[in-house]
Amino acid sequence: MKGIGTVQTKYGLVQGVVRDGITCFRGIPYAAPPVGERRWKAPEEPESWEGVRVCDTFSDIAWQPPGFVGDQALKTNRQNEDCLYLNIWTPAQSAGEKLPVLFWIHGGGFAGGLGHEELYHGWHFAEKGVVVVSINYRLGVFGFLAHPALSKESPHGVSGNYGLLDQIRALEWVKQNIAAFGGDPRRITIDGQSAGGMSVCVLLASPLTHSLFSGAIIQSGGPVTSRAPTLREGEAAGAALQVKLGCDSLAAMRALPPEILLHAESPETETGALRYQPLMDGYVLPQQVFDAFCRDEIAKVPILFGSNADEGLFSPVEGKTREQYLANAKAYFGADFPAFQRLYLSEEKAFARTQTKVGRDFAFARLRFIAGRLEKQHPCPVFHYYFCQPAILEDGTNLGAGHSGELFYVFHTLECLGGSTPDGRHITVRKGKKEYDLSEQMSSYWAAFCKNGDPAVLGLPEWPAYTVERDEHLRFFAEETRAERPREPEKIDLLAAHL
Repeated sequence: MKGIGTVQTKYGLVQGVVRDGITCFRGIPYAAPPVGERRWKAPEEPESWEGVRVCDTFSDIAWQPPGFVGDQALKTNRQNEDCLYLNIWTPAQSAGEKLPVLFWIHGGGFAGGLGHEELYHGWHFAEKGVVVVSINYRLGVFGFLAHPALSKESPHGVSGNYGLLDQIRALEWVKQNIAAFGGDPRRITIDGQSAGGMSVCVLLASPLTHSLFSGAIIQSGGPVTSRAPTLREGEAAGAALQVKLGCDSLAAMRALPPEILLHAESPETETGALRYQPLMDGYVLPQQVFDAFCRDEIAKVPILFGSNADEGLFSPVEGKTREQYLANAKAYFGADFPAFQRLYLSEEKAFARTQTKVGRDFAFARLRFIAGRLEKQHPCPVFHYYFCQPAILEDGTNLGAGHSGELFYVFHTLECLGGSTPDGRHITVRKGKKEYDLSEQMSSYWAAFCKNGDPAVLGLPEWPAYTVERDEHLRFFAEETRAERPREPEKIDLLAAHL
């Protein structure tokens, strides 16, 4: 196989790089550069070009602070406001093959990340007959700043959510052009993890995405998270930033070098919440994501979602000290606090671990609750998973199934699993036959969902659609993957009663 060759898009010809019959197109512009007067505006269509655009190099990445991707990713990628590009891996040998499409949205707290990080590369999915698209979108202050003056100049009377509008614009580009790459514009599955998963939920709930996708995958994000700020709250934060920057106008803010804006604010507030994130603006997002899911006021497509056993990011109770945590838990659980204390606080010295367990179980309980609500209203199936495979170091240290741990298995990029400690020591994670077998399973389920809206794979354990009666999810574990009911139902039911 020689690859698909030169492809005609709406904006011009593109040529990719071929490996083993799979063609990778790197750095195709899906929107005009959001620079100068386009900073803090909705994305516009890219300009057309003459001749053949050779797409053999990934684009620059969005401006972002360190800490959201590995140091190596920041060292090897230049940051630029001109970042609205996408990448395509296609196994097609010609246009018109109508292969299913996986549209990937990276995570990173809406403040960091990049779509072409090596662990997201789409070679393996392409081998399974799936076209993979990954994107970069505006982050942090560049992608989610709201401001009264920005709302005033908008034809819709809103501001912020530019990063989400980038994602929607990229989806529109894929809908218009993917057939030329051998993809099926009627079979586009959106998938994202963490902030990417939250993005998928917003796209499901947004009135702007009608008919842009046919399925959705949400990995460790989305309806398990807290409320989105309102537009007015976002505008107030933007006005405060203007004062902090000492700018007398919006034009002055647009004229600032990106480095000044990047370092003007921490990506998190004092409470640890994300400073820049999707806003409930009445335009892109008309209501809270959790409410939209509970009311089934979302796109009518099949949904696959889940969480990991040791990420613990979504606890409804916080506290820096045990005493503070206990006081907040009493206030949150009320008459059920004794039950909470018995189930989670029996070990006096396990305070930190308790918070992780509560966050883990709360995420699971909320997804289970939403799956149950959707079963009664949603016309398409919902599939629930729970990823339990720990990362184990060569010295035997068990790091658990932490946040993002499933990504290496889904994309079949276990060779990327590892890294370095802050003091420079190399971290080697065990990766044997069982781990690679689990990765092959997970990528096969994902590919099947993209193809059929159902993750069923011949020869693999059954993954039933969620029903309240069966109350089953698929538990991913290298020793045995299987469908099962919650193992600690008393805990899950207690948390579910306080959603």
